[in-house]
Amino acid sequence: MRRIEIDDEVYAALAEHAVGFQQPNDVLRALLGLAADASPTTTAAAVRSGRLAPLLAVGLLKPGDELVHRQVRKGQAFTGRVEADGWIRTDRGRYAEPSPALRDLVGSQIDGWRHWWHLASGKSLRQLRAESGGRPRGRAG
Repeated sequence: MRRIEIDDEVYAALAEHAVGFQQPNDVLRALLGLAADASPTTTAAAVRSGRLAPLLAVGLLKPGDELVHRQVRKGQAFTGRVEADGWIRTDRGRYAEPSPALRDLVGSQIDGWRHWWHLASGKSLRQLRAESGGRPRGRAG
């Protein structure tokens, strides 16, 4: 990855365009119409399992399963696919966790565990996680 230097005014403009915890590189990619960076660090992405891995391990999810979030009033639907390593792939990139994956699609903070629905079972990821006996470290969400 190459590094560039920017002045304070440019950095401030990037910060104004950031959604949630977006990094400057992500803001630039969005402003330039580029897809989200699929693997910020390839070594970390290759080693780390995604947060859906426990659901795969107990058979509640399968690689290739489709996730959907519908915004009924806006008439929009967003989709993602479960990958074998527990990551979620969307048309914006590859994500280790459900909430950032959905946030980048809808453009605002959203609880991915609650709002991603597993098409095969008709259940939310939160419901599937509860069935598996798990929940995120130190969080109720």
